[in-house]
Order: sequence, then structure tokens, then C-alpha cells
Amino acid sequence: MVARSLPAKIEVLLAIDEEKLTSGQVQELRDFYLSVTPLLSEERAAIQRLQKALPDFPTALVLQERPKDRTRPTFLHHRGEWLSPRNVVQPGVPAFLPEITAPIPNRLDFAKWLMAKEHPLTARVMVNRVWAAIFGKGLVTTLDDFGYQSNPPSHPELLDWLAVEFMESGWDVKWLIRLIVTSSTYQQTSNVTPQLLEQDPDNKWYSRMPSRRLSGEELRDLYLVVSDKLAVDIGGPSVFPPQPESVTREGTFAAYPWKTSTGSDRFRRSIYTFKRRTSPFAFLKTFDAPSGEACVARRESTNTPLQALTQLNDAMLLELTRALAQSVYQSRPSNAERVTELFLRTVSRLPSTDERKLLTQFFDQQIEFFQQHPSETERLCTPNFPKSAEFAAWIVLCRAVLNLDEAITRN
Repeated sequence: MVARSLPAKIEVLLAIDEEKLTSGQVQELRDFYLSVTPLLSEERAAIQRLQKALPDFPTALVLQERPKDRTRPTFLHHRGEWLSPRNVVQPGVPAFLPEITAPIPNRLDFAKWLMAKEHPLTARVMVNRVWAAIFGKGLVTTLDDFGYQSNPPSHPELLDWLAVEFMESGWDVKWLIRLIVTSSTYQQTSNVTPQLLEQDPDNKWYSRMPSRRLSGEELRDLYLVVSDKLAVDIGGPSVFPPQPESVTREGTFAAYPWKTSTGSDRFRRSIYTFKRRTSPFAFLKTFDAPSGEACVARRESTNTPLQALTQLNDAMLLELTRALAQSVYQSRPSNAERVTELFLRTVSRLPSTDERKLLTQFFDQQIEFFQQHPSETERLCTPNFPKSAEFAAWIVLCRAVLNLDEAITRN
């Protein structure tokens, strides 16, 4: 007896009388025949070559809901021991929140419940975090806690109104930001008078615009914008801006490759910067960016000498400072106009008479220094930039203005 190589399903179909075969079964037999007949071997080989030439498309794992009659039970484990399941826990939400109406709620039911208008907590939390990102603190200061132990909202009616408007807008975050930044509260000055300081010392009633230092991402993007280097492309893979080699060579656990991006990718917005949890991007870490090891609702904001030293010496920022110096130098014919252009770009205002005088004196001092130290001029001006004492002085002047508190602080 010789064993057949036919699939079991095909053998079953061949045993059925031809008259009793359905159209689907006939098609299945025909497809199998076309896949094995020697008469079409060349055609099949051509098709296989074309299939092999196709690129490998990326795949992703997905979740599929179990049938409602075969749901997996969830237990409350005794003293947290996973080998000691005790009480069965049913899907549900805290009793003080609106109830999920589905009989056996699944993930989709939970998502719909979160976004329902009868459930305002999601909108309130989102509005509060957007407010905190703009003003430095939320209407509820405990961004990650809206429970019984959280701080009460300073302006509960405003929080509720913004939450309702946010839901009515279709959960449009850009619309919400536009609504807040066009308000008279946002457009206030951060200058404080003795009377306002006495009446509202903690700025609880927003009698002035609170000042805050720019985040690391905002600061790098500022350098990109003022130097005319910002790449405005949207989307795409992560990029690798310049950073010291020692950061990646001496990683927390092991060295890892960091191939610095070239072309426009080198100057993309900071949101596209590649982040490694065990060794975060050094510049952002210096300016209080979270490491990624845990989710945080609120960032700490500090002002340290290391941040000032980074702005003065970081290779990435120095490259952008050179580009700013070249752009300002080429944009105006006289030094007085160049100083004005530099101030407008960095602090969004005209310099005062005293500031213009101080900057001009500083510029003249730097020219004299670089004329006496040609090696410093050579070091500061890379091959892509003019090697002159005047241009080196412009680099130092741009670096000094970018280090002003007014340049790195949102007022």
C-alpha cells in the first residue's frame, strides 16, 4: 500500500459523489488541482517569485474579545498571593461614578463609558492637565489625584464649564488650547505690583500670568526656531539629535548605538527624539524631562547651574547658536539692526537703550578678545562658518542672549 500525499480534507471531498458536491466544494477541489498540477508548474514558479519580491509588511499584535459565554474569571487574591485566588471579581466601576449599563461590560463598553457626557470626570481631568501645561499648575493642583484626598479645585465652576465645552467641541484639544490662550487671563503680564502681591500672594486668583521656565523640549525647539533650522515635517520615525558620545558609550546597563541624524532629521521637533528608558536623552534629562520608567502627570521644574552650563557648552545648542549668529549677521546690514533682530527673535521685544548699549559693549569686548586669541576663534568657528573674530563675537553674543532668563522663561 502506498500512502497518499493528499490533504485529509481533499480526500473527503473526492469520496463524495460528484452530483452531491456543492459549488464551494467544487471550487476547493479546482483550487487544489491548480496548485499541484505539473501543467502549471512554470506559472506557479513565476507567481512565487513575485510573492517573494514583495516587501515584508510590519505586523502588530491585537486583542480580541472573548465570547461572552467563555469569559475568563478574575479573582481577588489572598494577601496578594497570585497562587491563592479567593473571591471572584466582576467587571464594574466605583459605585460613586455613573454605572455602566452593559450587562457584561467589555473594553469597548468601558471606553464608551469613559467618554459619555454623563461621566464628566474624564473631561475634567483632561481640561485640568491642559490648564496645568499652560499655566504651570492645574485648577486642581494634584493632577494625578481627583479622589477624596486630592486638593479641591480653586475654580470649580470654571473647571466644570471648560469640561462641558470640551465635550461639546467633540473632544477637540486644539480648540480647548485656543480657547484658553485667547482668554484675558492668559494674556495678562507676569509683572506683579506690591498691591497684587499683597492681595494674591500665591496667584490663586490669577491676578497675573504665572512665569515658568521652558521645558527641555520647548527650549530645544526655541533654538531650532530662532536659528531658522526647524524642520516642520510631521510624522515618521524617531530621530537622533547630537549628544555627547559618553552618554551612549557608558549607558546604565550597556553601551548602545546612537547614530546622529543627518539632513533635516537632525533638526526635527523634540517630540520626535528617540528615547531610551535606561539612558534618556541627556539634554532633556538636564531640563527635568521624566526618564520614562514611570508615568508622571506633573513634571518638576528646576533652575540649576548645570542647565546654564549646558546652554553655554552643549554641542547641539552651540551648533544652533552658530546658525543663529550667521542668520542674524546676514539678515541686517548694521550691527545695531542685528542686535535688534537678535532680541526680537529670542525675547520677542525690542531692546531698551541701556540693553542695546550693554550688548554693543559686550560685542566690542569679544571682538578684541578673539583678535588677541586666534586659536579660540578657530575653535569656536567650525569649518562651515566664517573664521573671523567678528563672527566669533556674534556667536558669543547670541549665546549670551539665549541664556537670558527672559529667553528661557515664559512670562
